[in-house]
Amino acid sequence: MQEKKENQPEQISLFSFDPITVVRDVLKRWYVIVAAVLLAAMAAYTATQLLYKPVYTTNTSFVVSVRDSSSTVYQNLSATSNLASVFSEVLNSSILRTKILEQLGMPSFDGTISAEAIAETNLLTLHVTAADPRTAFLVTRAVIENHETVSYQVLGDTVLEVLQAPVVPSAPSNPMRAETNMKKAALLAGLGMMVLLAAMSYSKDVVRSRREAEDKLGCRVLAEIHHEKKQKTLASWLRRKKTSIVITNPAIGFSFVENFRKLRRKVEQHMPKDGKVLLVTSVLENEGKSTVAVNLALTMAQKGNRILLIDCDMRKPACYKILNLNSRGDGTSDVASGRAELDSAIVHSNRTGLYVLPERRKLRNSTGIASSDGMQNLIRDAKDRFDFVVLDTPPMSAAPDTESLMEFADASLLVIQQNAAKADMLAGALMTLGRAKSRLLGCVLNNMYTSFLSQEGGYGYGWYGKYGKYGKYGRYGAYGAANKLEQ
Repeated sequence: MQEKKENQPEQISLFSFDPITVVRDVLKRWYVIVAAVLLAAMAAYTATQLLYKPVYTTNTSFVVSVRDSSSTVYQNLSATSNLASVFSEVLNSSILRTKILEQLGMPSFDGTISAEAIAETNLLTLHVTAADPRTAFLVTRAVIENHETVSYQVLGDTVLEVLQAPVVPSAPSNPMRAETNMKKAALLAGLGMMVLLAAMSYSKDVVRSRREAEDKLGCRVLAEIHHEKKQKTLASWLRRKKTSIVITNPAIGFSFVENFRKLRRKVEQHMPKDGKVLLVTSVLENEGKSTVAVNLALTMAQKGNRILLIDCDMRKPACYKILNLNSRGDGTSDVASGRAELDSAIVHSNRTGLYVLPERRKLRNSTGIASSDGMQNLIRDAKDRFDFVVLDTPPMSAAPDTESLMEFADASLLVIQQNAAKADMLAGALMTLGRAKSRLLGCVLNNMYTSFLSQEGGYGYGWYGKYGKYGKYGRYGAYGAANKLEQ
């Protein structure tokens, strides 16, 4: 029955991830949009000025009538209608143009001459365009003086009387409109860049939802931690004052706290028997793995157990900052190197009940300490003295420390920030964690953004099954099967 279900073709959903991630990707690159808008605006303004050629138009009106004195208004209107269709050809005839050039002493005329009838009247309008206003005026006047020599043969008894004498145009008939072109170019460039960025975001092979984590990585998702604002008020936002994102902070939302309680229950459920040491890591920096480690430890301490949080990220320690601890004192590297005792380095909070072994210094090369016997003895000692130990380790792409530390742990947990690390990097990290002696419990989706368009219950992406080829952590691999059995 299970095999039949797996063989069924996958259906595709355009919204298997939340579109808000695409919007956030576009907004994060606002400077690219601004640059495109500015460049397009400047290019359009410059091109308009360089390519602009002013054209001047002189207009003259004629009254059309028939020579016969007994002609009616209808005959005059009919003559005007018939005249408009042929008069432009008459005006542009080689004979008339030759006469005009001879009269004006010009070698050539690059402008245009046209005529049109005014609807429901016996009026005809003559339009002459040229590159300068004086030429347009002189050509118009020459047309008035010489058109009869040609038009009489074609128009017969039709008479054209000047109603409005031509004047020299004072402004071009085609305004430059540099500002208008600039605004249009800026708008099109901005929209085009937003569409391009949205397409690039959509095509990124990352994890944006629980469904994608399961389909792309075959990974058990233990919890989804939604985004929690660091600036809770307008005043704190203006002062750039960030609130500590810990469950003991009264300003933190209820759903954030509840999600960590769910994570604690899942961790307790899937931990190996007699397992006490949990390693928490991520693939990239700034995915929030330290925040997850701290809050998971706090949640466990709330049950009254003796929980020790060890900051093993000696390259970029963060636990002491998240918990607002003193920046001076002995830390993990000191204890592992034998320069300090574990009891003297541990910080205990009576309010939270959590024990913390922080690291306060940044070490450029911490790999030697992470893989040392001193670190192994430190973790073994902590395991004997505490009910549970949480290790906050460096990102796997930043240092090999985690690969050494995972051999001292009983279980591991991978923190995945929404729309951050590429799926192949995550699959490789899962494969590495799975090959260690410790049990890989699954992953935590962190800093999740969702909207009303989210369809987590929808269909998956069938073609992302390719990441099943990364070791046993495929969609249909051994890890996926283990998930189904243990869940």
